[in-house]
Amino acid sequence: MKKINKTLLFIFCLFFLTCNIKAESLKSLKAQLAKDEANQAALVKKQKNVQNKIKSANKEISSLEKDIERYEDEIDDLLEQIDELEIDIEKKKKEIDSLLSFLQVSNGDNIYLEYVFEAKDFTDFIYRSAVVEELTKYNDDLIDEMYNLIEEDKKLQVELKNKIAKSEASIKDLDKKLKNYNVSLADLEDAHSDVAAEIKSRKKTIEYYESIYKANGCKEDVDLVVCISSTNAKGFVRPLTKGTITSEWGYRICPVHGREIHSGIDIGVPLNTPVYASAAGTVSGITTKSSCGGNIVTINHIVNGKQYRSVYMHLASINVKIGQAVNINTIVGKSGGGGFTLRKNGGWDTCSTGAHLHFTIRNGWTGSNSVNPRNFVTFPSKGKSFSSRF
Repeated sequence: MKKINKTLLFIFCLFFLTCNIKAESLKSLKAQLAKDEANQAALVKKQKNVQNKIKSANKEISSLEKDIERYEDEIDDLLEQIDELEIDIEKKKKEIDSLLSFLQVSNGDNIYLEYVFEAKDFTDFIYRSAVVEELTKYNDDLIDEMYNLIEEDKKLQVELKNKIAKSEASIKDLDKKLKNYNVSLADLEDAHSDVAAEIKSRKKTIEYYESIYKANGCKEDVDLVVCISSTNAKGFVRPLTKGTITSEWGYRICPVHGREIHSGIDIGVPLNTPVYASAAGTVSGITTKSSCGGNIVTINHIVNGKQYRSVYMHLASINVKIGQAVNINTIVGKSGGGGFTLRKNGGWDTCSTGAHLHFTIRNGWTGSNSVNPRNFVTFPSKGKSFSSRF
């Protein structure tokens, strides 16, 4: 039955395109690892020379950079507008609730009529009638105002989604142009493992996949998602109970590092804050004490039938192991960064300047194509804080 289910899943992927990424197998992962191990010195050299290589592409990519910068400014503005609208909506809601509570229009009691007919004389009757009419009109106006705010919020959410899509399309175009110069967006990522740490981590992941393939009787050329079972999650949630957004996902020109892709959203939190899995899945990678990225946990997910990975960087400690099944209540580690993990602790995590979580979502279980976490998780705008995971 298990083999039949795997075959059906594979056919489903082929004909209905739910597997919307390039298939990867244990065999292909091993081949790529062997290739990278053989060329480790060249990879290190390439990592150091990326900025020099793309200088020659200046003319070709400058217009795309301007487009991306414009989109990101517009996205920031929309996020601020949405934050303000949602605050106004919440205020209106509380005001309406308070007014309805005051009027006590519940349990079938008509408090309006009681109030009116308790009038002492005709003048008082007219006064009370006017008060009721005014209160009713005020409540109706409040409801109309809240409805209009909600409709405006919906429009801005659609506009935000479109802007993010346009920004991502421009970044994809940039990726295509950079490949002509033997550079990819992955080479520009600001937070990543150094080559040696990355290879070591991938070896451990492959060892885990080997055990699963053997246990399930899969040949090495079978696609990972066909051989490895995973819980289907409905969506992602925030990986922290509270925090402040300090940096956005996207392409940028950094005064210190030059052109770079910020592959995730940075969330400022105190040192040793619990970090949770953003969705149900299986831990697929652990990197320890990388010079750029620090302690890193990677989790494989199936969300609404599609493959994703979530990545948690700059951790002070790791609480999970490769192959462990997790859910949104699982603490994967505790936040690090800054002085705790900088040079005085052995020179690792040199890309981190302060305590925070770098949270990344990637398409697929392999590859390095990060996507904007805002496509999957609701976060406040840059500089704003949140106080729940939902």
